[in-house]
Amino acid sequence: MVSLSKRRFVQLAGLSIAHRILPGRLFAQEPAPKRPANKVIVVTFGGGVRYSETFAPEGLRNIPRLVALRPQGYFFNSCINSGVLSHFNSTASIVTGNWQRVDDFGFQPPAGPTLFEYYRKQSGAGPMDAWAVATNKSFASMGWGSDRTLGQPYGANVVLPKQLLLEAVQEVVKKGAAGGVANRDDVLQRLEGVLSEGYEGVGWTIFKAGRKLDQQVRDTLVRGLVEYINGPEAPTSGDELTFFITREIMREFSPRLMLVNFWDMDVAHWGSYSLYLNAITKTDRLVGMLWDEIQANPSYTGKTTMLVLPELGRDGDQNTANGFLNHRSGDPSCRNTWLLAMGAAVPPGQTERPVHHVDVAATAAELLGVKVSGIAGLPLRELLL
Repeated sequence: MVSLSKRRFVQLAGLSIAHRILPGRLFAQEPAPKRPANKVIVVTFGGGVRYSETFAPEGLRNIPRLVALRPQGYFFNSCINSGVLSHFNSTASIVTGNWQRVDDFGFQPPAGPTLFEYYRKQSGAGPMDAWAVATNKSFASMGWGSDRTLGQPYGANVVLPKQLLLEAVQEVVKKGAAGGVANRDDVLQRLEGVLSEGYEGVGWTIFKAGRKLDQQVRDTLVRGLVEYINGPEAPTSGDELTFFITREIMREFSPRLMLVNFWDMDVAHWGSYSLYLNAITKTDRLVGMLWDEIQANPSYTGKTTMLVLPELGRDGDQNTANGFLNHRSGDPSCRNTWLLAMGAAVPPGQTERPVHHVDVAATAAELLGVKVSGIAGLPLRELLL
């Protein structure tokens, strides 16, 4: 495994880094540390996944890691998405605690403040303590909302791993063999495979957002990425790259609050049921690996709560043989999902009580000792005993 230095990683991940120069103490105010040691990682099965391919009896074979982990955690059998059934709005509802109706493609930030902003302002946490890592290319503005009293100075660092790859691909192509890149064609082919994975289409159209990397940072990225892409853990998909970047952030900075968006399941739009199932199993494996990292990392083990849920479902098969393709019908298969909570102080158990996506922000706030106001979500009382 290639181990990135902290300096190199700050450069590499600096696409959309939130207020990274000024120290957090300049913005500190009276914290509300109800659970001062707890860390929270929210993981989304992004792209949308149905009950029938996951926790329904016929779907359990697709999620062996989650099936094995479920007895250790608390399972909410009914987690309902009552908002707009789009990717950006669904995940923005999770991080704000309010149902969102903004631009579907991420050209607008979430309405109102996010959990990241509440946490950083109230705790005085620095900019390395809150991160959003997203395979979805449209999530560049997910780290802070439109509330002018908070906003970007208190937001999360947003990292789009495919954007980082795109910068390196352009440099490899431009410099060619004269740039000193060994096996240039092979490297380019591997990068293109990762960028093209999923429903995004060809990776050259990755959403451009955040600060433009300067030449020094771009050069650093290319050197590090060529080593990585030829290493034993070279990714074969966008979600695998997202996992790698997430793990590096955890090891280098140990943030207390993270959003991790896996999204390769949206390949379902291509109409291939087998690719959709493969993506579910891959996400299941990566979530399991993330849990393994939490258990092995001294900064996280015993003091981290991980909340895993689909951002939305997908259409049912009532009116079509291929309902899995889309997620806009609003039928129960689209709206009714699940939530698995694991980790610090989470009791084993399950409930049929319906909960909602907006409850995640309220619950995470309680776990972090943060006060939020004016949100629709309610804390999940089963996790806050």
